[in-house]
Amino acid sequence: MKNNYENKSLIKAELSKGVRTVSAILISFGLLSAIVLPSIPLGSISVYLVTLFSPVVFVLVLIFLFKAPFVHLSSLFPLLLGIMVCLSALFSWTVGFSSADGRDVVEAIKYVQFLPYFLMIPFLTPRVLKTFHWATVSCSILALIVGFIQVLGVNHAVSYLYLGADSSHIGSVISGSRISVTGSDPNVGGVIACFFGIYYISLYAVYKRVWYLLVFLLFFYLCFSTQSRTALIAFMFGLSFYYFFYSRGILLFKAIFLSLAIALVVFLVFYLDLSYIYIGIQYALEGKNSSLNVRFENIYLAVQRFKESPIFGIGPAKSAFTTVIDSEYALIIQRYGLIGISIFSAYIVYLLKLALRNLSSHWGICLFVFVLMSMLVMITNNIFSGYQLMSVIVLLNIACVLNERVSNRST
Repeated sequence: MKNNYENKSLIKAELSKGVRTVSAILISFGLLSAIVLPSIPLGSISVYLVTLFSPVVFVLVLIFLFKAPFVHLSSLFPLLLGIMVCLSALFSWTVGFSSADGRDVVEAIKYVQFLPYFLMIPFLTPRVLKTFHWATVSCSILALIVGFIQVLGVNHAVSYLYLGADSSHIGSVISGSRISVTGSDPNVGGVIACFFGIYYISLYAVYKRVWYLLVFLLFFYLCFSTQSRTALIAFMFGLSFYYFFYSRGILLFKAIFLSLAIALVVFLVFYLDLSYIYIGIQYALEGKNSSLNVRFENIYLAVQRFKESPIFGIGPAKSAFTTVIDSEYALIIQRYGLIGISIFSAYIVYLLKLALRNLSSHWGICLFVFVLMSMLVMITNNIFSGYQLMSVIVLLNIACVLNERVSNRST
């Protein structure tokens, strides 16, 4: 009898270990698939694997929750964001800002799809971080391959696969003036290249291995090649802020080094003939940058609509207003009002605090720099409300929570 009991216990332990391993793989590759794999057409819509994996992860969550009903604080944010969308949509329909449209509520899926990933946090062990690391390395290799295929112009089919034939950016990518790496457009691709670059420079900051620095430089070059002005400026801001205020060293030397680095970046922009960057910046200073002016106009309109409904916003209102709002700040204040501002602000503050508690690890550095970068990118593009980039935030959030467990155990 005793042997049978021990055998059953051993089998249960092995099954539990197997489920946790599967969960780690699904979470890491599921989240990273959004930024390195193209979307999958399903009828009239296209979805990313991260969305399709979400129900599978939720089934695994139910298995663990049945035995131990624990929920981590991070799970609260995608849930609140989903509720926010529904409340704003219902309010908009009720007061007549827009007519009832199911697409408005479907918008909540962008956020709620990440809830199962967060719900798995209490049941993951710190050993999962190794899976996260190798998944990130593997996906970065794919991003490098796709990026340099576009740089060299050896296979345009890859660009069509990621952007689609009807993309407004496909012409510039095919002509070689810009690349999109694995993003749905060059701006998203620039942020993706920056994320992998930040990951490797974070590894270098902790482990001081030269090959991490070399890979960082490759992604830095890809970021240049996307010619995404916002991504490049935000990238430099995030890295500079971390380096100047949180890395070790004498402040004077760090200031000199940063000045030289910025000068080098400016030189490279002209040396590599990245005209889209410097002409765009020149036009912006002269007030002639149409792309930037459109974004400023969107922000102005968003503020006016915010004044009409400051608490709930006007909701997604897809039947009444354009669905393309390039500035995420404009999107938040227009669609979700003070409720949205409060939830997004609380999440950003939470992420920064989480990152600062983990700055001794590469996960913490990566989250800190990427969130700082995102705060600038959100001026002209979407991070949380897009289809690809929030996955990065979720992955780093989970990784830092797990890393914190390791730190707490060692103290």
